[in-house]
Amino acid sequence: MKKLSFLLFLTFFLACDDGEFNVPSFDFDGLTINNCGNLVFYKTTSSATESLMIQLDVDNTDDIFFKVPFDEQPFQISESGVNSMSYRIFNDALGNDYFCQDIPPTTPVVSESWTGEGTLLITNTIALDDNDGVPSEIEKVIDPDTGTWLDTDKDGYPDYIDIDDDGDNKLTINEDIDITTLPISNTGDPTLIDTDGDGTLNYLDTDDDNDNVLSINESETGGDANNNGIPAYLDVNDTDSIEAASPVTNNYTQSYSMFFFFESLILSSESGNTITYPDGYTYGTKTGSFTTSELPTE
Repeated sequence: MKKLSFLLFLTFFLACDDGEFNVPSFDFDGLTINNCGNLVFYKTTSSATESLMIQLDVDNTDDIFFKVPFDEQPFQISESGVNSMSYRIFNDALGNDYFCQDIPPTTPVVSESWTGEGTLLITNTIALDDNDGVPSEIEKVIDPDTGTWLDTDKDGYPDYIDIDDDGDNKLTINEDIDITTLPISNTGDPTLIDTDGDGTLNYLDTDDDNDNVLSINESETGGDANNNGIPAYLDVNDTDSIEAASPVTNNYTQSYSMFFFFESLILSSESGNTITYPDGYTYGTKTGSFTTSELPTE
């Protein structure tokens, strides 16, 4: 609908124009949004001869702008303000290092330049995941005893971002071992395995084989005192105890999806021509992720 409105507008505009107005192609749909500096967003066409750049006066120290969720945060865009937008056509292809340099390169030459004015709305959606093989919808539940997100091992990391949910020093993603057939095998799904049949899945069980020796004190890769091919922590007949190792650092993924939409937008050329987007303009969505061990604030 937005593209149709724009085309209808151009048809009317060109019918009234003297024929000398060079209408920009402005075809940036589906192109990747890149960023650099503190803080510039930009798109370039496949020919690398056109760019659409937004510069915002915000703090992005340690990528903080991408790590905080917000809904339709407004930014006023203008040629003379602290937040700006520019559309440029170049006489040759841009290099990968064109943007965010302290001293802009002299080539390629800008053959045409437009500036934007309007209201930009940005929505940033954050998702957290420990990538441990257990779907977040299973792990992200409220503990009825605490009224907060379930944290089985009470280490401060809720289960849905905890790579070792039960704190037994066996990563949840590795607690998918089926010992019912030999040689043992990985099922790829930790939610299927309950070695001792006590009703608690291994990834939530601190004594996986129910031999009264906690799994944290039994070997995951060594041991096997009876030489049957089953790790000690899964073998009820192997009770050799070891000193617990230091817990692994809990790293999980923080993903963002940042949506840019101009509620209003007017493009103006250096020669005084203007193009108005009556239905607004969608700049696009930028996605990315970070690995972090910081405790969540939610």
